[in-house]
Amino acid sequence: MSGNAYKRWICEACGFIYDEEKGDPDSGLMPGTRYDDIPDDWSCPLCGMRKSDLKPLPDMPPAASVRSSVDTHTSTSASARGGEDYIVIVGAGIAGWSVAEAIRQRDQDIPILLVTSCAGQYYSKPALSNAISKGKSAEELIEKDAITMANELGVEVRTKTRILKIDVARKRLTTVKGAINYGKLVLAMGAHQRELPVLGDASESIMRVNDLKSYTQLQQALQGGPRHITILGAGLIGSEFADDFSRAGHKVTVIDPNEYPLSQLLPDSMSEEFQNRLMRAGVEWYLGATLESLNTSSDDHLDAHLSSGHSFETDLVISAAGLIPNDALAKKSGIDVDAGILVDTQMKTSAEDVYALGDCASVEGRVYAFIEPIRRQATTIAADVVHEDEPFVPLPPLVMVKTPSMPMSISIRDKLDMTSSWKTVSKDDEGAYCEMIQGESVIGFAVSDNRASGAGELYSRVCQ
Repeated sequence: MSGNAYKRWICEACGFIYDEEKGDPDSGLMPGTRYDDIPDDWSCPLCGMRKSDLKPLPDMPPAASVRSSVDTHTSTSASARGGEDYIVIVGAGIAGWSVAEAIRQRDQDIPILLVTSCAGQYYSKPALSNAISKGKSAEELIEKDAITMANELGVEVRTKTRILKIDVARKRLTTVKGAINYGKLVLAMGAHQRELPVLGDASESIMRVNDLKSYTQLQQALQGGPRHITILGAGLIGSEFADDFSRAGHKVTVIDPNEYPLSQLLPDSMSEEFQNRLMRAGVEWYLGATLESLNTSSDDHLDAHLSSGHSFETDLVISAAGLIPNDALAKKSGIDVDAGILVDTQMKTSAEDVYALGDCASVEGRVYAFIEPIRRQATTIAADVVHEDEPFVPLPPLVMVKTPSMPMSISIRDKLDMTSSWKTVSKDDEGAYCEMIQGESVIGFAVSDNRASGAGELYSRVCQ
């Protein structure tokens, strides 16, 4: 490849890709702006990480021997049915596509077939939680469609194809469009939003925004002017949605059973400060409460009734109550499951020649649902496929909270015990810096505001 070819760089904290050819016009970087020419004070437009924290994406070698294709219909061709020499990947999220890319870095010829129930577009899912205030459509969030990805990687893709069964003994998938045979199988099936027990005739109208299709439905529901949006859950996604919708001019109400937002991640002092900032921006909080029932009112609004006894009218309810790994198909097929699909540090499941990664997989009892560990898991699988050894190291993720009202970064290295507690080290105009203390050791940190952009350097000192 020519030395003048455009390069791509990825923010592993959130998945944002800086493509030199496209630039970042919203931040003043015109198309063709090289990474070296980006000002040092530029930061990731999704999560605020510094330019220096972006990592180069390797150039993809041409896959000369593998014909790429996209099959959206039932096909009787041999390749569409896979084969004993095929790597079959189930899922077209960041995990599935990352495995295809990582394998291609090591082997240009091995046949790869990616099967997905969706349209297969490549995009950053973390971008969904701050796209409304930016006026981004679903199409604008797509980096590349399935055809482009397939052509670049030299793989075959079967979109809109749901898997019904995995026969691990015969190495065969049963799909709504026929059988697919595999030599090795990679499960990258992601996760789904937790469903909350809510009564009432409007409970089925609760939205769960976790992909491009549901994001499109959200945009359609918000057409026609500001709405009153109620969010169930004040965790990471719920808090990011609350800030984003408020900035877009909508009235926002958040319901959560905990005392503070982001209570599982942050020290109480930082959680309370975040709550107060959004409250000053108009966000209403019902903490220590749950939504008991949701009913349609006579004027086309929704009547929300809470466990606390409060009630109010709203236009739209969105659930952000956490993710559940999509492991039911694996469990039904006899593959071991704990917190997700159980894998070892080679990302191998209990079934021969079957791997799993990302939101659906569990390593040492923990699901790694962030971009950086998912990409390392993909590298591990690719290495094993070509008989190399590069085990996945279960490092704690660096969590970036994409809330412009109060940007935050958090990471905790070890499991907490009775000796664990937060300590505020400093708090000034640059933001707060808190450390998680366990015994006499610092095992984690939380930083806010301007300090959050320097989390990459702090993470390398404290948590790796």
